[in-house]
Amino acid sequence: MAGFWLLLKATRQEYFLIGFFIGMLWFYWISLSFRYYGDLYWMIPIVILLIAIVYGVLFLIPALISNSHYIKALLLLLFSQIAPFGFNWFNFELLLYYTPFGLTPLHVGFLMAAILTFMSKKRGFKIIAFCLFLVSFDYSNNLLPKEPNIDIKLAHTKISQSDKWENENIIKAVKENFDTIEEAIRNKKRLIILPETAFALYLNKNDLVVERLLQYSEDIAIITGGLAYENSKYYNSAYFFDKGQMKRADKVTLVPFAEKIPLPNFLVSITNDIFFDGADDFTEALKPMDFELGDIKIRSAVCFEGSSKAIYTDEPQYISVISNNAWFLPSTEPVLQNLMLSLYATKANAIIYHSINGSKSLIIKPRQSPIRHVLAEISLFKNQNFS
Repeated sequence: MAGFWLLLKATRQEYFLIGFFIGMLWFYWISLSFRYYGDLYWMIPIVILLIAIVYGVLFLIPALISNSHYIKALLLLLFSQIAPFGFNWFNFELLLYYTPFGLTPLHVGFLMAAILTFMSKKRGFKIIAFCLFLVSFDYSNNLLPKEPNIDIKLAHTKISQSDKWENENIIKAVKENFDTIEEAIRNKKRLIILPETAFALYLNKNDLVVERLLQYSEDIAIITGGLAYENSKYYNSAYFFDKGQMKRADKVTLVPFAEKIPLPNFLVSITNDIFFDGADDFTEALKPMDFELGDIKIRSAVCFEGSSKAIYTDEPQYISVISNNAWFLPSTEPVLQNLMLSLYATKANAIIYHSINGSKSLIIKPRQSPIRHVLAEISLFKNQNFS
């Protein structure tokens, strides 16, 4: 709340600086991926500066449009819903996740209005501010989804990005993946989920590896990351093996400026030639895909698209997200990603199974309403005292 208060009372010049440093400190880690693109280390400070300027301008525009604190707050709220080049990892709801406040733009709007009204010198406005604070709390009472009645193993790997694509390391990783699957079989697991590109090869073109995975799938279902090449197109994919059958879910939402250049066509080839040695963009799938395990459906998502609205269409209960965070380590990216997935899991009332290379794999469940939780604890306390 103090952060919102300082933001809303800031001067026009301060708005740019606030946005500038939010962009820099929130997203500096994006630039770290350039360590793995040939000799592009020099791009790291430039990328950090460009991101900072973009967010500085986004914060400055509301201050230029109006001097009214209320209009600036409204414009800030609207601008926070803008995803530059499709990158949506900045929004104010994230700041409220570990608070009793609701997690929608409307709740953020009520909270901003409450703070602004409380700042007023008029005595009667304090009562209005108090009412707005109450409205901004999270009173939701959604029933949490039940965990599926299957034993799931979330694999976790620690392969550095600089080593991942060397031939000898690919062979080593394949063997380690097989060992991990065999261990899960011995432990009677029904499903194992391995990280993004756990098999750092075009899996649909590698018959030997696929044949081995199909054999394992007679004893355990497998979700794993791997690339795909088909009809002269490249895909970042999740593969599903179960009972001798293979299914592939290609990524729906690609990472801007990494997997796809979000620029006009005539600039795409130029950008790829200059920065990515002429590599082609990945191709996105048209819609998300579910993997079926008996009567259980698990929505497939690869890394960045775990925070894409497209993945949450049709209200899936269970979501498999596979990630490779080695691109950005060491940094705050895994923490921010976990917070983003927690926010989406709460909004969709879904359970996310997140298998990661480079940071800890984890199961993410929806946040329970803090207010409802407190009221339930009070009710339980009263019942115990009166019984």
